[in-house]
Amino acid sequence: MRAILLLLPLLLFAKVNNSFYNTPKTGWFFNENNETNETNQTKTLKINPYNEKEIMKLPDDVFMKTIPLNNLELYSAKTFNKVFKRAKGIAVMKPTRENVYVVKKMQKFMTDQATKFTQVWYVETLQNPNELGYPEIKASTYARDTKMIQEKEKEKTFFKKHLKDLGFVVFFNPKDKMTNTREKWIIDTFKKEFGEFDFVWIDITKRPDLVRKFNIKELPDIFFVYKNPKGEGIWARVKTGLTTLDELVKNTIFVYKNIIAPKDKEGKQ
Repeated sequence: MRAILLLLPLLLFAKVNNSFYNTPKTGWFFNENNETNETNQTKTLKINPYNEKEIMKLPDDVFMKTIPLNNLELYSAKTFNKVFKRAKGIAVMKPTRENVYVVKKMQKFMTDQATKFTQVWYVETLQNPNELGYPEIKASTYARDTKMIQEKEKEKTFFKKHLKDLGFVVFFNPKDKMTNTREKWIIDTFKKEFGEFDFVWIDITKRPDLVRKFNIKELPDIFFVYKNPKGEGIWARVKTGLTTLDELVKNTIFVYKNIIAPKDKEGKQ
């Protein structure tokens, strides 16, 4: 683990090029092309956005602009699914902000509808238990306790395996003493339960460069630093804001499994 801390000075002073995030995206991948003529030609057309045959024949750019994002409920379920499928395909191949916004808007609509369905389903079940209800079968206390024990064992196995290649960095504001005391208590509890992992505390008032580099907006902000088999330090954010022990444990495992590339891992998890 000490080897990780040796990487910190290099990593902390490393320059990060943020121009990718701060400049307009251009090029084929971000849909910079010459579709303006095609778009202008179709602007004069009167298009019924709810007519499946009409809208599905439109060019990609016109199709995306024609989708009635504020009145999606007027689509039939069949037409909505077809429109969403095509919109998603377009956004993947031409990931402009506008295209991705359309897909996200439609995705949110589906989620909202599913939530409403679940709520009404539950209300109707409560109001008509004899007709719509089912006997509730709860997991026994033994089953719940067994599952909890199994989860704890998996967590301990994970951290035991990574005791030497995983460390943490905590960005904090020295003026917020109450929050810092609470966070240190969580971290001390974590160490007692999972091992003496190193936690490096960085005062943001002394390192404004790192605040900009890691886009820190809420404190405390916790990252882990993973040393891959090549000895390279890989940073990943674990949690922003005051955390709980459970969040620190589960987020670390989740981020490691889903962000660290397979080639950088020491075996399968």
